[in-house]
Amino acid sequence: MDILLFFQSIRNDILTVIFTLFTICTEQVAVVLIAAIMYWCIDKKCGQRILFAVTGSITINSTLKNLFKAPRPIGSNNLESLRTETATGYSFPSGHTQTATTVWTAIIEYFRKWWVTLLGIIMILGAGISRLYLGVHWPQDVAAGWVIGILVSIVLVKLFDYVYENKSYYILLLTLILFAVVVYFFIGEELVKSFALYTGFVLGYIVEDKFINFSTEESKKRANIFTNNKSKPKLSVKILRFIVGIITLGIIYVAAKSLVVLLLANASEEVLLIADYIRYTIVVFWGIAGAPFLFERFGLN
Repeated sequence: MDILLFFQSIRNDILTVIFTLFTICTEQVAVVLIAAIMYWCIDKKCGQRILFAVTGSITINSTLKNLFKAPRPIGSNNLESLRTETATGYSFPSGHTQTATTVWTAIIEYFRKWWVTLLGIIMILGAGISRLYLGVHWPQDVAAGWVIGILVSIVLVKLFDYVYENKSYYILLLTLILFAVVVYFFIGEELVKSFALYTGFVLGYIVEDKFINFSTEESKKRANIFTNNKSKPKLSVKILRFIVGIITLGIIYVAAKSLVVLLLANASEEVLLIADYIRYTIVVFWGIAGAPFLFERFGLN
C-alpha cells in the first residue's frame, strides 16, 4: 500500500496521460491492431509467434486469477484508483503487465535489434508501472506479470517454432486439450473467453498453414532462372490487406455478438458461456484463416 500511495502522491496531468497510454497499449483493441498489422502486412511468422504466445499467455493468466482469487486494491482506504473500468476480474497476476511482457518479449526475441529491445523494455516496464500508478494492482501482481510473461513467451515461442518447422499440429491440439481440462476445473467468464482466443488461433493456424498459406513476401523471378529473391509487397497492397482484414473482422465480431444477443437473450449463464466461447473462437479463426483466404481471392497475396 505504501508503494501505491507513493505513486498516487506524484500524480499530475502529464504522468497520468503517459501511464494511461501505457495501459491502453496493452488492452484488447491495441493488441489486436498490433498483431493484425504484423501478421497480415509485415511479417507473417512474427505475427503468428506473437498471437500464439499472447493467446496462450492470456489463458494462463485467467487460470491463475481464478486459482488465487486475489482482491484488487481498488476501494482501499486513502487510495484513489483510476481507469477502473479496465480493471476487471481478480488481481493476481496483472493481465495488462503479463500481456505486454509476452508480446514484447516475443518481438524482441524475433528481431534481435538493439532499438527493438530498448522499445520493448520501455513498453514492458511502462505497462507494469502504469498499473501501480493507476492504483488497480498490487506490486506483487505486476512483478508476477513480468516474470510469468517472460517465461510463458519464451516457452510458447520455442514450442511454436518447433511446430512451425516440423508441421507437428498434434502438439497444438494436445495443448488445446490441456487448456480445456484447466477451463473445466477453473471455469469463469474471462477464462472461457481467453480459451476461445487460443482455440481460434490453433484451429485457424492449422487451416491456414495447410490449405491457404498466404505470404507477406512476394516472389520475383530474375533473369537468371536459377535464382529467386523475395521482396516485400507494395505499401498499397499492405494497406488493402489491412482494410479488408479489419473490416471483415469487425463484421464477423458484430454479427456474432448480435446473434448471441438476439437468440440467447434469456438463456442460462452456462449457455451464454458456451455461446461466448464459440463467438470468440470464430472471430479469431477468421482473423487467422478467413482474412488470408480473402487476400488470396482478391489477389492481395
